[in-house]
Amino acid sequence: MLKGRVAIVTGGSRGIGRAIAQKFAENGASLLLVALHEDRLLQAKREISQLGVRVEILYDDIAEPEFSQQILSHALDLFGTIDILVNCAGIITRTPVAELTIEEWHRVLNVNLNGTFYLSQAVLPIMAEKHYGKIINITSQMAKLPHPSASPSYEVSKAGMIALTRHLSYHYAKHNICVNAIAPGSIDTDLPKSMTPEARQRLKDAIPLQRLGEPEEVGELALFLASDNSNYITGATMTITGGSLMD
Repeated sequence: MLKGRVAIVTGGSRGIGRAIAQKFAENGASLLLVALHEDRLLQAKREISQLGVRVEILYDDIAEPEFSQQILSHALDLFGTIDILVNCAGIITRTPVAELTIEEWHRVLNVNLNGTFYLSQAVLPIMAEKHYGKIINITSQMAKLPHPSASPSYEVSKAGMIALTRHLSYHYAKHNICVNAIAPGSIDTDLPKSMTPEARQRLKDAIPLQRLGEPEEVGELALFLASDNSNYITGATMTITGGSLMD
């Protein structure tokens, strides 16, 4: 489905980003994986490269505007073009409003929302020039459904990603660029896996489908949005929550 395409995946070293990168590779895409930690990226590269596609890596802090320009230059030097961008890099904190510092507020917004903006802004001229592109922003059901223990900065950053998705989709549709978002619910990544069996069960009990989602299921949805099968879909936020958010 993605043979001959070039994809940048931020947060691509583990969790949902890693599952998306794996699914893209299985369908023929060349990849530039971006994350903060080199060791995790190297492991992801070794494993995904076994699928027979080209996988390159770049590591630094997506919250720094200059890094987005480095990502753009690196991708163009390596592959000559960019077809798909997945903005998946993100952080979550659980500090309540009364205890939230200004530094923590800005750090979450800088990574989740500003990082998405910086890299999208960088790649859009390339996509517009070729009259083709797919941008997929990984937001969260917490953008629409407050969580009892998430910091407000996380929920605000993810809601901002949805608004940014709509804005970019509207203004770049004329360039045949589709911009969409995915809002996962409880996905079985590192945090749920670290919970006690009792806590995991409580989490499952709150989901209508009575189970956690798998990262690979989010990968399948991202694959659809990255492929030509979704060429008439733009500006959408697709929830994948097991029914926790029915929107």
